Amino acid sequence: MASTGISADSHIIEPPEVFAGLEERFGDRAPRIVHEEGRGDFVFTPATGEQLGSALGGVGRLGIAGRSLDDPETDRVIRLGYAGLRPGIADPIARLKDQDLDGVAGEVLYPSLFMRFSANPDTEVLVSAIHNYNDWLHGYCSEAPDRLVGLALIPMQDPQAAELELERVIAMGYRGGAIPCSAPGHHRYHDPIYDGVWARAEEAHFPLSMHIFTQAHGALTGLEGADLFAAYASAPTMIQFTLSDLICHGVAHRFPGLRFVCAEFNTGWIANWLERLDHSLYRSRAAAPDYLDLKPSEYWRRQFHATFEDDREGVLTRDAIGAGTLLWGNDFPHHDAVWPNSRKVLDEVFDGVPDEVRRRMTVETVAGLYGLDIPS
Repeated sequence: MASTGISADSHIIEPPEVFAGLEERFGDRAPRIVHEEGRGDFVFTPATGEQLGSALGGVGRLGIAGRSLDDPETDRVIRLGYAGLRPGIADPIARLKDQDLDGVAGEVLYPSLFMRFSANPDTEVLVSAIHNYNDWLHGYCSEAPDRLVGLALIPMQDPQAAELELERVIAMGYRGGAIPCSAPGHHRYHDPIYDGVWARAEEAHFPLSMHIFTQAHGALTGLEGADLFAAYASAPTMIQFTLSDLICHGVAHRFPGLRFVCAEFNTGWIANWLERLDHSLYRSRAAAPDYLDLKPSEYWRRQFHATFEDDREGVLTRDAIGAGTLLWGNDFPHHDAVWPNSRKVLDEVFDGVPDEVRRRMTVETVAGLYGLDIPS
């Protein structure tokens, strides 16, 4: 049977060893695994006083793909924390069986707990933890490098450290990286302090991804005063601001070979947003660099991508968005995942859509972006 595709958005769940050595180096400043009886496992971050994942249920809540939230057994598994995770989450070889179960030929891998770690204001600890993470993920993916494509984390909170880590992970063989979905501190992404990162990533053909919930400041939602329910539905507003900055303030123009991916914000909103962005630039031209020679929507189609899981609205508006900018992902092992039902879901999402378009969105574009072999 032909594969479902290559998932452009899947996740690992960071094991306790990712935090090894941090307490010896940083003492009470170091993040650490904590277990609460009856609730499960969490990562406590002293700089924020936050248990990473606590709003969603901790480590266990991040690994319940294929389970129903209405099933009492799901609650029991969540409370077990690491002990309740599927073997295919912790073991890269066992993970290949979970890929086969879903018909997936390979996965591009994002973090889980470290998504929220971007908001840690202790930059020294953050840079060291990211170094640990990238070393661990490289080892994990080395067990099956053609099917496990990890994205290195780049600590944009310290642009100089970001350049050094970028150079290091490129030398390690990473095919792409992930940066916060909102710029850190008081420097937006068009600020020249980031130009070294953009230039090196462009030179190395190293795509940079921005995943939902990876904002470099604020609470889980990233939206002031919003509860989780409202913020989940409104999440695209955050990446819209970041994308507008990258496009309308010259980053895409100055680095035309640089590629960006916005992950798990879905895609049904993009067609209308691109139309509005073009109109906004026309009405507010004085606020943008005078050297821009393309419409914002044209920069988008040249340099940007977005992932989706089961977003038929995005597929139906693909011509306005640019079919070559859309990437499918199964989101394994998170609860939002369409795993292990990706074949069925994609048959519904692509109902009436030509096979060559489906293959482009589920296989060819992601393979080209990360230099992967195209499965049959």
